[in-house]
Amino acid sequence: MMVEIGFLKECITMEILDRFRLDGKRVFISGGSRGLGREMALALASAGADIVLAARDQSNLEQTAEEIRRYGREVVPLQADMGEMSDCERVCQMALQQGPIDILVNNVGGRRVNIPTVELP
Repeated sequence: MMVEIGFLKECITMEILDRFRLDGKRVFISGGSRGLGREMALALASAGADIVLAARDQSNLEQTAEEIRRYGREVVPLQADMGEMSDCERVCQMALQQGPIDILVNNVGGRRVNIPTVELP
């Protein structure tokens, strides 16, 4: 790949995915212990990000955290029900104590009944 910097031309060998590295970034993911949240957490960790996970189920949370650690990334698992305002406040304060959050993934679904959204009150 040729890269032009001002009047300089330099040949740089770089994988395209290297441009998307997240080294030094911290991500907060709600609903991050299973399903799409888990997959996003693992993908972002593999790209170099440290992860703060919030989820209801402590067992799934710890399992996902352990998988993230295998990438050599820092992970802070926080058990919370993001459908409860007090839990949201508590977890956000705890997450910010880790340092600034660079990326936010609001993944929590919040639906606990299996009916179409248009039929919800």
